[in-house]
Amino acid sequence: MARTPGEGGEASTSTERLLPGTVHETPLYAIESHRDGPTAMVFGGIHGDERSGIRVAHEVADWHPDAGTIVVVPETNRVAVENDTRRGTSGDLNRQFPGDESPTTSLAAGIWDAVERYDPDVVLDLHRSLGIYGLHREYVGQVVFHSAAARGKSLVDALNDDAVPWYLPFHRFTAQESTAGGPLLFQKAAHELDAATYLFETTEFLLDQETRTQQARLVTAHVLALHGLLEFEQAPANSTPSNTQAKTATDSTETSSETRADS
Repeated sequence: MARTPGEGGEASTSTERLLPGTVHETPLYAIESHRDGPTAMVFGGIHGDERSGIRVAHEVADWHPDAGTIVVVPETNRVAVENDTRRGTSGDLNRQFPGDESPTTSLAAGIWDAVERYDPDVVLDLHRSLGIYGLHREYVGQVVFHSAAARGKSLVDALNDDAVPWYLPFHRFTAQESTAGGPLLFQKAAHELDAATYLFETTEFLLDQETRTQQARLVTAHVLALHGLLEFEQAPANSTPSNTQAKTATDSTETSSETRADS
């Protein structure tokens, strides 16, 4: 089974407030290992009603990397999180990061300022869709969208082994490379910072909240492991139906070079 990420050894955690004194004020946690390594940023709550990613991002604030630094923003769009809505005060936050241009709202600008300051090697954005990519029109669940520098194929292979039991064949994950420079956060980070970036989508279709959360938890651990921040091993998904009651996952949406309405 998986080793508890929090057993990674000595680490120091610092906390800062993004957009302090505004309605968007939200915490950022930076957990630094005693060993040198890459920097990874993890975002939850870009869409405020995608609870599994928010929950896992809060958990990650207590993880200890084996090397490098994990930076996590659990409630990126705080107003939307508090209202349990996809959009906040200025529309869809994940459409406000155009490539080679300034972010289009004060919230997006505050988030992007933090991204530039930490200059991450890896970015993971956690989301949840309503349907399954390729099965339900306009939905992009069970997909990992990724930049050219990312390890999308290795990631979905690991997820399909660990998180998808045999009796849910339509829920196997697929990898889709994105070549766009924006307007999604992970696209802008790839385009302007040359980071390995990922947008993870689980689905509400036939999956309960605990299962979606577990999928988000596993994708986060695997991304950090693939990029050298975390030592992680996971047993294959249980072959019994009770496995679908596992823990939790995520939600947002996009396609290779285009943007789907669900991201």
